[in-house]
Amino acid sequence: MGLFNSIKNMFGDEGNTTISSKDGEAIKVWLMQRLASHLKKDINDLDSATPFEEYGLDSMFAVRVTGELEKVVELRLSPALFFENSCIDDVVNEIVGSVTAVQ
Repeated sequence: MGLFNSIKNMFGDEGNTTISSKDGEAIKVWLMQRLASHLKKDINDLDSATPFEEYGLDSMFAVRVTGELEKVVELRLSPALFFENSCIDDVVNEIVGSVTAVQ
């Protein structure tokens, strides 16, 4: 069983999951789960450094996931988060970096 599957089992797919906005690895896994589900692919076949455009993501996905992610990390996020960052790694760095900068 891969790392992502192990973490996926910890978080499950429940809508009431809360992740610390400082926990970059957990945020990345959560985003990878959403991307894998959307693309109907295995999470282990995805790469968090691959640009969103290579996955063919649309604005509907970006807006929906940004709204879900706001609830998960309990943080107000820019509606343009996925447009201003090219991949999951960049989104995670943006979130963790914004929290670190405030403290």
